[in-house]
Amino acid sequence: MSEADPLRFVRSDFRELEEYVPVKPLDVLAQEIGMPAGQLVKLDANENLYGVIPEVREAIAAAPLHIYPDPGQGALREAIAGYAGVGPGQVVAGAGADDLIDVVIRLVGPEAVVIATPTFGMYGFLAKITRSRVVESPRGPGFAPDLDDIERAVGAGARIVFLASPNNPTGNLLSHGEIGRLCAMDALIVVDEAYIEFSGHSATPLLAKHGNLVILRTFSKWAGLAGLRVGYSLSHPGLASRMMAIKQPYNVNVAADVAARAALEHRGRIFETVRCIVEERERMARLVGELGWLTPLPSSANFVLFEVKGRSAAGVSAALRRRGVLVRYYDRPDLQNYIRISAGRPEDTGRLLAALRAVEAQ
Repeated sequence: MSEADPLRFVRSDFRELEEYVPVKPLDVLAQEIGMPAGQLVKLDANENLYGVIPEVREAIAAAPLHIYPDPGQGALREAIAGYAGVGPGQVVAGAGADDLIDVVIRLVGPEAVVIATPTFGMYGFLAKITRSRVVESPRGPGFAPDLDDIERAVGAGARIVFLASPNNPTGNLLSHGEIGRLCAMDALIVVDEAYIEFSGHSATPLLAKHGNLVILRTFSKWAGLAGLRVGYSLSHPGLASRMMAIKQPYNVNVAADVAARAALEHRGRIFETVRCIVEERERMARLVGELGWLTPLPSSANFVLFEVKGRSAAGVSAALRRRGVLVRYYDRPDLQNYIRISAGRPEDTGRLLAALRAVEAQ
C-alpha cells in the first residue's frame, strides 16, 4: 500500500470485510433483467405486496417534514407499548430492527456473540463491524437451534445470543420453553420477532420474568413500511433506558414515526392483508409442493423455504429470474439445495407456478 493510498486510514479488518448482500429494489432489478418493473414478481424480500393502506399514506403526506423528529420518541413509544402490551419505558424505536441490532451490540460491546445458522445475516455482519467475534452454532434437524451448543458458547464467554423467531430463512419458531432455557444463560438473549404478526406466537409474556431478554420487531413486513425503515425493541426498562442513551438522537425520521403510528391505529385493516398473506403462504406451499420437486418446510412467517430435489437450487433461482420471478437463493453450504419464496398475492403465486412449470419443462 503506497503512502498516498487513503485506505491506510481504514481499519485493517474493514479492508477485506465481506459485505452484506441486500435485496435490490425493483427499478434496479428491472434494468438488470431487461423487463419493465411492473412485470416483475418480487418474492425475494418478504415484503407486503399489498402495499400501504390509504390512512398511512395520508399520515405521511401531513407529516411536518421540515421539523426534526422527537428524539425521545414519546408518542411512538406510547403507541407501540399499547400494541405490544408493555410499558412505554420498555420500548426503543429505531431505523428498522437493523438499527437496534447495532445499538444492542454497541451497548454490550461483547467479545463474542452467538448466532444459530442459517439465519438473518445482519447479526453477524454488525457484530464484525464492532469487532465482536461471531460464533456460529449450526442448527440441527428441522433447523432447530442447538441449545447445548449455544450454552457452551456462552460458557466460553459469548455475551449476546441472537435468535430469530420465526427464523429467517427457515420459518420455524422458538418455543417459550426454549427461550426460557436461553434466558437462564449468562448472556443477553435477543429474540428477533420481525415476522411475529404472521405467527401470533410472541415471547413478550416472558419479558416480566427475564431481565436479559430483548425482543426486536419491525413495521417492514406486516405493515408494508419496509421503505421507511422503522422497527422497535421491547426489554427491561433499565436496558431500554441505556439503549435510548446511546442511539442516534433522530434515528426515526418524521415520516416513519407518523406512518408507524397510523399503522397501529388502523391495524385492523392491515391485519386483513396479513390474514390474506398467511392464507396465500399455505396455498403457495401446497401448490408448489404438488409439482413434486420442491418440498416446503413448515413456516410461521410470510415466506416458505423449499428444498429443491433433483435440480440445482441456484439454477432454478436464476431461471426464475430470467422469467421475471424473483426468489431468494443463499450460496452457502447449509442452504445449497434450498430457495426461499415470499408469500404474495394470488396473482403472484400464479406467475410463480407458471414460471416453475416452464423451468420444469426445460
